[in-house]
Amino acid sequence: MSTFDLAKTQILATLFAESREARDDAWRANFYDAAVNASLMSFDPPVQLGPDQFPYFQVAIPDAGAFTPFSVSYLLDTVLQNGQGIAIFGDSSRANGPQWVFTYGNLLSFRLFGSFEGDPAELAKQTAASTGGGTHSVLVAAPSENYLPSYARRAIGNYARRFFQMPHPQMALVDDPQGTPPRVLMINLTLADYHGDQRKLGAAMHYLSWFMPQTYRIVPMPPGWKVDGSFVALE
Repeated sequence: MSTFDLAKTQILATLFAESREARDDAWRANFYDAAVNASLMSFDPPVQLGPDQFPYFQVAIPDAGAFTPFSVSYLLDTVLQNGQGIAIFGDSSRANGPQWVFTYGNLLSFRLFGSFEGDPAELAKQTAASTGGGTHSVLVAAPSENYLPSYARRAIGNYARRFFQMPHPQMALVDDPQGTPPRVLMINLTLADYHGDQRKLGAAMHYLSWFMPQTYRIVPMPPGWKVDGSFVALE
């Protein structure tokens, strides 16, 4: 449930007054706590492209006086449906750039796990030493709605069709106990699609990672793999 909390707004203003160099883990935890329901102002138009060319719903610490409140919790469903991030500015001038930027993946993570930094259970697993070796099996399956909701699939698919000219983007979940990480999302984009240019394929994966929670990883389809019933359409 979304709320609008002016006390959280004041906490954000205080946090933003600290230098960026001084913003440690404790600062970030306090920021996350305040940012969810802080009352913020918006702009006209509210959505603009960032330097990374992704769309962000822009909000800011409000000026003195009456304003129409927005908050991250209030905007969450809207931005997830529309493939957008959220940029928070320190004031209405936006002169000093955003104080914080939430990618689509950060916001998806919050919706799925209640954390902007990914699945806490997966983070705990990643702290354990990886042991393996010998023969093992790899499971390929369609990602569930809980793991990759339909609105996220649609946002990724729209991006892939527009920027990568993929007519039919599809994705599968690959579970390899000896992988690092052991579970990845695989999209039907291959090195051959870039005529063997590994740099361009790597750049494509980097852009797609904007849509991923921090504990998710997206990879291209290796040579020799075929799209089968394990892949779901990103639409």
